Amino acid sequence: MAIGPVGAGKSTLLRALDLCGDAPDSVRKTQNVEYHAEAVDTPGEAFEIPYLYHMLITSSTRASLILLLADPTRKRTFPARFAQSMRAPTVGVVSKIDIADAEKTARAEKSLIHSGIRKVFRVSSVTGEGLDALRAFLRANGPTPDPARQGESS
Repeated sequence: MAIGPVGAGKSTLLRALDLCGDAPDSVRKTQNVEYHAEAVDTPGEAFEIPYLYHMLITSSTRASLILLLADPTRKRTFPARFAQSMRAPTVGVVSKIDIADAEKTARAEKSLIHSGIRKVFRVSSVTGEGLDALRAFLRANGPTPDPARQGESS
């Protein structure tokens, strides 16, 4: 499950990881919580409007792992202990490292840690930097088949 602010790169990351079936270069706005075979994509507004946090928390019950994304090109902080409110293990992802300087990238990582994240990946969905490490982590810790969902279509 990918969670983060509008424009953080959630859908782009899921496509770069081949988890949601869309063409890697297709760009579109996620309007609703979208369930795919191996991923859940969430709209950024659900993160930016605290009133909608319940939607993310409820949706997280179906996830085996949550990726909380931070966009280092935007000054955005995460609520303290936000990651701990999720119902699945949560790791941080600093996206867009190909266009952010080291200071902004470090600030984004610090914000994720402040939210309760213990492990952070730095990635670029455009250049592919950091994606291999994240893929390896997902293979080792990520989605496990849910017998109750066998036969469901995405």
